[in-house]
Amino acid sequence: MAQYASASDFARIVQAGGDVVLHGERAPYELRMWPSASQTLSAEEACAQPSRLLRAGHEIVGFVGRETELDTLRSWRDSCRGRPHAALRLIHGPGGQGKTRLAAQAARIWRQEGWSVFRAVPQPYSSTGPVPEIAPVGTTSGALIVVDYAQEWDTDDLLRLIHDMSSPVAAPVLILLLARSAGTWWQLLESRVTRNFDMAPEALRLEPLVSRPSDRAPLFSEAFRHFAAALEAPAALLPRPPSGLQDHSAYDQALTLHMSALASVLAAVQDSTAPDDPDKLSAYLLARERDHWARLHERGLLKADPNTMSQVMYIAALTGPSSYADGTAALRAAPVESWEHPGRLIKDHAVCYAPSRADSVLEPLYPDRLNEDFLALMTPGHDCAFPADPWSAQALGLLLKPGGTPWTRTALTTLAETAKRWPHVAREHLIPLLREHPEICLEAGSAAIVALTELHDLDGVLVLDLYELLAQRRPVDLNAGYVALLTWLSNKAHLFPDGQRALVNAALGAALGENGRCAEAVDHGAAAVALLRRLMADGAEDCRTHLAGALSNLSEHLSLTRANQAALDVAREAVSHYRSLARHAPGEFGLRLAVALSNVGNCLAVHLDRGSEALAPADEAVRILRDLDETDPNTHTEALATALATLSRAAAAWGNDTLALDAAEESLNLRRRLAEAHGAVCSPVLANALDTLGRALWRTGRTDEALASLEESAAIARKLASIVPDRFEPLLKGRLHYLFARYRELRHRKKLVPIAEELVALDQRRVDRGRQEYRPALAIATYTLAVARGGAEQWDEACSTADLAADLIRPRATLGVVAAEVALVRFLCGAALIRVEGRRNPGGVPDRINEALAVYSRLPVILPAYLRRECLDAFEVLEESLEAAGDRGSALELRGRRMRRTPNDQVNL
Repeated sequence: MAQYASASDFARIVQAGGDVVLHGERAPYELRMWPSASQTLSAEEACAQPSRLLRAGHEIVGFVGRETELDTLRSWRDSCRGRPHAALRLIHGPGGQGKTRLAAQAARIWRQEGWSVFRAVPQPYSSTGPVPEIAPVGTTSGALIVVDYAQEWDTDDLLRLIHDMSSPVAAPVLILLLARSAGTWWQLLESRVTRNFDMAPEALRLEPLVSRPSDRAPLFSEAFRHFAAALEAPAALLPRPPSGLQDHSAYDQALTLHMSALASVLAAVQDSTAPDDPDKLSAYLLARERDHWARLHERGLLKADPNTMSQVMYIAALTGPSSYADGTAALRAAPVESWEHPGRLIKDHAVCYAPSRADSVLEPLYPDRLNEDFLALMTPGHDCAFPADPWSAQALGLLLKPGGTPWTRTALTTLAETAKRWPHVAREHLIPLLREHPEICLEAGSAAIVALTELHDLDGVLVLDLYELLAQRRPVDLNAGYVALLTWLSNKAHLFPDGQRALVNAALGAALGENGRCAEAVDHGAAAVALLRRLMADGAEDCRTHLAGALSNLSEHLSLTRANQAALDVAREAVSHYRSLARHAPGEFGLRLAVALSNVGNCLAVHLDRGSEALAPADEAVRILRDLDETDPNTHTEALATALATLSRAAAAWGNDTLALDAAEESLNLRRRLAEAHGAVCSPVLANALDTLGRALWRTGRTDEALASLEESAAIARKLASIVPDRFEPLLKGRLHYLFARYRELRHRKKLVPIAEELVALDQRRVDRGRQEYRPALAIATYTLAVARGGAEQWDEACSTADLAADLIRPRATLGVVAAEVALVRFLCGAALIRVEGRRNPGGVPDRINEALAVYSRLPVILPAYLRRECLDAFEVLEESLEAAGDRGSALELRGRRMRRTPNDQVNL
């Protein structure tokens, strides 16, 4: 099924296997200079709200440790130096582990070393207003783009960012994602980036700051000193480490250590006792927030009393920063226990928590962990010394209602993250709410669904309900959530009967295949097929439909992993089942039978080069689809276009050029109709249809029409390759190679040069992006360009290009790679030949011939026939050229030395 993605001229993206629709939309993100200077905080402000000292932006406690991680990032950077391409890395770890501080420290160091550093943020809720002006990316030593909370971004938005940063620039662009986990969302992103872009993403798990219990006390004391200075506490205060500092693993985390040190300072100043239990630190610090609200209320600076402010803060904790309209709407949706107008409450809230943006309201608590702990402590069901509010349970239901609100995504994601550490939130509030209204998850997005699947208390009934909802609709932006649900069900497979296990495996295999994880798709698909075959053997005839579908999907995924014979066998089995089903219900299963037949034909014609065998299944598929189209017009256009393309290739292999041409023309017409209907300006299937027609036209002698069709196919492939290089550059190369061969047959020599130049550029870009395995292909393409330039009588350019081809392949030939040695012989002979024919630099001819003879002498005496022929052809053509140039003596000398394979004497021409 085709999937459609909208994008803009600023950022374009292609869905897997689908068409591309370009719209004039604004980019889904902004780039901002980052990090800014540390924010200052007066002692008065710190004393009033001590929790503000914990914000990463204030950097009260200096950055310590993480030398290994900084070295890893530096090595990553240096490995990309001099390569104008993008690279992607993820740093993941629990909240409070120090991901943002680490990224900020690396950013400051890199900036001092000449790099530009930006932070990418999702486009804000308000789509108006100008994009901030920034320095051009890639104009310095390189650029680092940091994406915080990456797991909460839409996958397509991340792919747009990666695409934009992958455009050719003068210096490398490194994209650093920060996230709490590297689960389903990362696996899907990684597979799509690997498939769609020419890069290999890396992930680094950020381990706790403290590796040994003995390291905790010095870090605690250092943090205590900094917090005491910020609060202007008496210099004589001494650190009072908690009794469990050496024993409790929670103190390995930087944020826990800092919270404990801050609580210790406050307790020392107030002559009280800080909690020893790290789980009670948030309650202790949040009590100071309530005290601050009470003081402001008593002084008349706030209309809201502490109870009211707690409820406003609860709403802010769920909604996150909002526009004024959304903020007032949230306060109306879940009314707080106050007579004050929502607008007044928003103003009171801003007195305590100034918004980070001028156009936002309802700033939540920071850091995130404190905000989540506040949510949990306000929600009934815990036994901590912090007053829960029964109002909050009602507020959850009022804020998270079906129908969609601007805050649904943020609220549910935040609540799910909170529930990971606070079981009562999951057990008593979140899961019951979702059991009643599971559709809320579809509105919240993949990040919320993925976070839900990581809860310990999640039950299978809710997961099945969510899976069934997503399976019915399958919006593209919920792919990660859909896969996460299926993965959860697959991991609990032992709890389900065989039939349900089979369906889960089949669905997960299909979903993984759609996201490019074909090897895993094969594993799950094969497991589903094995279970369904066993059930069929036991008499469960109602499983036949599921088995046929699972076989069809498995066949496709086997083809993508190049297990072509296995794919054909499975596709034929699917046909047999669909044929049986279609006999009893042709209306219901006719289309599926036709698609399965077309798959068999495609396996034979495309993957196994057995086109003559493909004719019968392809022809039957077309006939079934035509019959279906008569009763239900214009419903099976996509399937018919695919079947006709397969029929065309099969007919060509059979030698029936007329049928091949008719089928190709009809397939293209259908593809154009589909493209126009969906507004697609470029499509891989349209490019394939044009290529199929072009080849059919060529075989029937209609060369001008053939070339026009082939050129249009190449133009579409060129556009696709500019959007998603790694996925569509091979398509473009195939089109260009075929065009090059056709123009060579017609002796259109001037047409050959630009095509050869484009082929060289494609391989050069891959090599520049660090893919050294493409150097041999680049060498061959470069030599082809040299020959094309010689044919167009561009002799000087041809000479230098041929020498470059030899330089590119020489290192591999030096290592004794036989194919590279044979190629070097060819390239050296070609470089000499171009000089002879173009009468350019005749003094350079002997050197190249002597090197060619020396390499030839090192080759094994017994060579594969095709390699031996390549060498002999190169020498024989050069000998003929020397004779034609009037130098018969040199030709004879070269022939003699070549036949004796003794290069000791030098050829002197």
